[in-house]
Amino acid sequence: MNASVSSVVSPNELAAILESATLAELDRVLANLSTTTLLVAQERNKHILAMRTNRDILEIIFSVVIDSQGSTGLRSVSQVCQEWRKVALGAPLLWRKALSLSVSPNWMFEMLRRTVHLPLTIRISHQDFHRDVVYANLLSIANQFWRFEMLEIDAPCPYICEFFGFIPFDSSEAPRLRVLSLCGQNWQGLLDNDEVLPDELLALSAPNLEHLALENFPFGWDVLKSGLVHSIKLSVLHICYPGESDAPHTLSISELLATLGSITSLQELKLHNVLKAVNENLLVEWVTPATVLPALQTLDLQAGIRFCSGFLNGVEAPALVELDIECNTTDEAGDAPLLTSTALMIGISGIAPHDPYNIFTVNDGPTLECILRKLADMPSVHSTERLEISLSKATHRKVTGEMWVYLFERLNKVSCLDLGNYPVPRILKDLYWNAKGALEAQKQGEEVILLLPSLETIAIATSLTLCVLVDMIAELRESVGTPIDRYAMLRKMDTYQAARERITVWLEGSFTQAEDEDESVGESENSED
Repeated sequence: MNASVSSVVSPNELAAILESATLAELDRVLANLSTTTLLVAQERNKHILAMRTNRDILEIIFSVVIDSQGSTGLRSVSQVCQEWRKVALGAPLLWRKALSLSVSPNWMFEMLRRTVHLPLTIRISHQDFHRDVVYANLLSIANQFWRFEMLEIDAPCPYICEFFGFIPFDSSEAPRLRVLSLCGQNWQGLLDNDEVLPDELLALSAPNLEHLALENFPFGWDVLKSGLVHSIKLSVLHICYPGESDAPHTLSISELLATLGSITSLQELKLHNVLKAVNENLLVEWVTPATVLPALQTLDLQAGIRFCSGFLNGVEAPALVELDIECNTTDEAGDAPLLTSTALMIGISGIAPHDPYNIFTVNDGPTLECILRKLADMPSVHSTERLEISLSKATHRKVTGEMWVYLFERLNKVSCLDLGNYPVPRILKDLYWNAKGALEAQKQGEEVILLLPSLETIAIATSLTLCVLVDMIAELRESVGTPIDRYAMLRKMDTYQAARERITVWLEGSFTQAEDEDESVGESENSED
C-alpha cells in the first residue's frame, strides 16, 4: 500500500473530527464519501479477473449468452459494469446475432441500429406469425432488404407477398444475399395476381446467392431464369409444389433442362411437381445430347413417372452421390406404364450414383415390379449397404414374394434392412425360409445360399409378433454363421412362447393360407403395439 492510500483517515479519527462539524460541513463530507466510495469500487473492480479479460474473449462469452438468452441476455451483460457495457455496445456482430423480430418495435430498432451496416440474417417460422409483433416488425424493416444476407420465411403466401410489396426495388442487385428460402403455407391452387412473387424479386442480380428455395409459390419462370438463377455461386435450388396438378409452369422438360444447364455450380437440386404434363414423348430415349450438370451431387425428384422418365433421360450428372425419386405410375391402359417405367430405369441407369438411393412408386403393381427388377439388375445397386423399404400397406400387396427374393439375391453388401412403418410379414417369411433352408443345406454338407449374407440388423416398427419373428430368423442365421441382432429380452416375456407358436403355424401354412395369414399377422401386430 503506497503512502497516499495509507494516509486515509481512519474511522476513529473521522468520528472525532465530525463531532465538531457543522451541518453544511457534514453534507460536504457525505458527498465526498459517496464519490470516494465509487472511485474505490471502480479501481477495485479493475483487479477482478472478469474486468481484465481480453475484449475478444468477452465477445465470445457474450455470444454464448445470446445463444441461451437472446437479446435479453445481451442487454443484461451490458449493465454489469462500464467495461462490459463498452464491449457489448461496441460489437455490431453481437447485435446482429441478437436481432429478433419478436420484441417490441423500439427495442428491435435499437438492436438494428447497433448492427451498423452489417449484413442481416432474418429467419421466421410459420409459428412466429401467430404473434402480430413479428409481422409488424418484418414489414418495418423491408427497406433493409439490401442488407439481407439470409432470408428464410415459412408463412402463409399473402403475408410473404405483402412483405415484398413493401420493398423499394430501386436497385436491380442484391449483392449481399446468400440464402433466399420462401415457403408459402396453406397454398392450394393458383393465387390472385397480388399473391404471386413479384418479378422485381426474381429478376434481381444476386452474385453471391448460394441457396434458393421457392416452395408453394407461383412465379414467372422466364423472369427467374434471367435473374436469381444466374448467380455463379448458386449450389442449392429447391422448387416445390404440393401436387402435379398444382404446378403453374407449362414449359417443356427440355426448356427446364436448358435453364438448369446454365447453373454450372449446382450441387443440390430438388424439384417437386414443377411442371404440368405436356405432350412430349417420354417413352423413348432422348435423341438430343444430355444436359450436363457437372457439380450435381444430390437430386430429389417428385412428379409423375412421365416427367421423371424424361428428366432422367435428359440429364447427365457425373458427380451424383444421392438420388431420391418419388414418382406416380400412370393409369394408362396397355403397356404404356411399363414402357414409361422402362424409360425411367434407362434414365436411372445413366446417372446411377455410387451410394444407395431411394425410389418410391405407387398405384401400379406390374410397373413397380418392373422397376424393382430393373433396379436389382443394376450393378450400382449391388453396393448398397442400407436398404429401406418404405412402401404403403396397399402397395406391398402388389409386389410378389418372388420379386423380393430376386432383389435380395443381388444385394450381398446390405448390413441394415429397414422395413419402414409397415413391415410386411411376407418379406420376413422369405428370410425365415431362406435361413432354414441354408441350415438344412449345411447339415447335409451342401452349398449354403443365404439372402443378404452381410445383414446385421433388421429394423421394424415396434411389434411383439414381428420382433419374435425376427428373433427366430436371427436364431437360424446364427446357426449358419451369419448372426444378426436378436431380441433376447423378448424371451423373458410370458407371451413370447405363445407368439412363437402362432408364428410357426403361419409359417407352416400353405401358399393360399399364407396370403390370408400374412394379413392377419399384419393386423395383429398393430393391435399389440
